[in-house]
Amino acid sequence: MPFPAARYAPVFVGASLMLVALLASGCIGARVIYPVMPTGEELRAFEAAGPADLQADVLTPASMQVAGPYRVGAGDLLSFELPPGVQAGEKASDGSAAPLSVAIKCRVKDDGTVLLPMLGSFAVVGKTPGEIEQDVALEYAKPTNLSGAPSVVVTISEFKTVNVVVIGAVNQPGQHELKSNQLSVVGALMAAGGIKSERGARQILVLGGTDEQGQPVTRTLEVMLDDIPLADQALLGGETIVVEPPPERSFTVYGLVKKSGIFTYPPPRRFNLMQALASAGGVDENAAPRYASIYRKRADGSIAGATFKIDGNSLESGSNIVIKDGDVIAVEHTQGSWLRQFFSQVFGFRASVNVSSTASPTL
Repeated sequence: MPFPAARYAPVFVGASLMLVALLASGCIGARVIYPVMPTGEELRAFEAAGPADLQADVLTPASMQVAGPYRVGAGDLLSFELPPGVQAGEKASDGSAAPLSVAIKCRVKDDGTVLLPMLGSFAVVGKTPGEIEQDVALEYAKPTNLSGAPSVVVTISEFKTVNVVVIGAVNQPGQHELKSNQLSVVGALMAAGGIKSERGARQILVLGGTDEQGQPVTRTLEVMLDDIPLADQALLGGETIVVEPPPERSFTVYGLVKKSGIFTYPPPRRFNLMQALASAGGVDENAAPRYASIYRKRADGSIAGATFKIDGNSLESGSNIVIKDGDVIAVEHTQGSWLRQFFSQVFGFRASVNVSSTASPTL
């Protein structure tokens, strides 16, 4: 049965006249914007607004390395392999087969020394095992001790251990036992499983010890960018290390989306405009909006805003715009989106409005 165009023509004409009247009067039930794309200069000014990008402000395992060889500390237990002549001197030999070496163990005293045969008290704190070997061998090689350059081997049999507490944004908070080669903030963080990658760290506090007046001392370590090593600090034991995460980031989406609201944005994630809209469930399919505006605060407190296409791949499109902490994303009606939604709600079908941008940039 052919469609009776003549019969329904007055209906379509009437609907069209009503639609034109609504558009002309502004009585459409929602605000309609007329988007204007930002110029290159306006885009650069908009991107400069808002807080600094926190993508790199996360402490990574690559930056948590204790540099250099281990240096002996008080409380360590050292093993020495010394030449056999150190026990009674070469001249006192009875002709029997001498052992190839003499093995002894020495605990490093609080004053940083160990007690060695023939040499007596010998300073070792702050030296590497290799440096101790060289220094001990030179002392034994003196004419008053032994003739010739003896072979000396030094190893660390037991590290001194202390306890520290690590809390905050780490993977394994709690009390941890540190060896003397781990007595630093970085060593404590590694023992605690590292900093949580999904949050990162804003700063690290070291609580412990007292000043000259007996007041508790708090030391602060600012977290550097991931390509700059963290400035480490030595620990004595008994400290509490607090890893403070950065403030939780968020952005807001409202308008022609499926789920308006405030969405968390934890570092080190970086969302572009399209990903932010996906967090809101995507745009309203009936209205099929093609533009979105972002509003963010400048350093002086004023608001910067810019409108971007969300259906293209130009430099001004949403896929190239990084969302910052505190951004407000508004997907509002244009003439085109309102028309599409109107036809969908009134006539029960989705309207396909294909108008070139040169003819109507506001659709």
